[in-house]
Amino acid sequence: MGGHRAVVFDLDGLMIDTERVALECWLEAASAAGWEVSRETCLALVGLGQRESRQALLDRMGGRFPLTEVSARGRERYLQRLRSEGVSVKPGLVELLDWLAASEVPVAVATSTQHALAIEKLALAGLDGRFETIVCGDQVPRGKPAPDVYREAVARIDTDPAQCVALEDSEIGLRAAHAAGLACIVVPDLMPPSPEFEPLAHAIVPSLREARELLAAMLRADVG
Repeated sequence: MGGHRAVVFDLDGLMIDTERVALECWLEAASAAGWEVSRETCLALVGLGQRESRQALLDRMGGRFPLTEVSARGRERYLQRLRSEGVSVKPGLVELLDWLAASEVPVAVATSTQHALAIEKLALAGLDGRFETIVCGDQVPRGKPAPDVYREAVARIDTDPAQCVALEDSEIGLRAAHAAGLACIVVPDLMPPSPEFEPLAHAIVPSLREARELLAAMLRADVG
């Protein structure tokens, strides 16, 4: 195998269609508490670790914002919807994972989501057992856009960052992967990276199907 030999996946918005649900639940929770939070404010939090997103929200909304109440209400509604509606996987994901497994390419997950919830989401999406290495936001000192979660994932699969490709959906995730030294393919979910950070991406593609084609070239393996 060539210069790249492993792939590290983000979770929410990249593999599973959960960011949209989270956005809707947060907006509902804030409204129920008597606050109007703009969609733009919520989108700015996508990909951040829990600590980082809480602080960013307070910075934008001010110290009077009832963060604890809104967080609890939003999380309760979010979990209710995931457990009742199920979790959909993104187009092309299963085929990509099957191909990587057949090609014996090491894979890992690097997500801002807390570990217990990440495991539950993977199970709800039918992806449990697909990844031996799962590194989460509550397992590292700093969340994305800091590189910690990617560095830990790469260390656990015993690979050099320069030999790994990250798959991300958000600008925050792109920044984290780049800071950790990984090449990053971005498959935008709710919004693409801003022009300021676009150059950090190896490529920006519309779906995981196109990402697979790029990975085939980067890993110097045959598709199929």
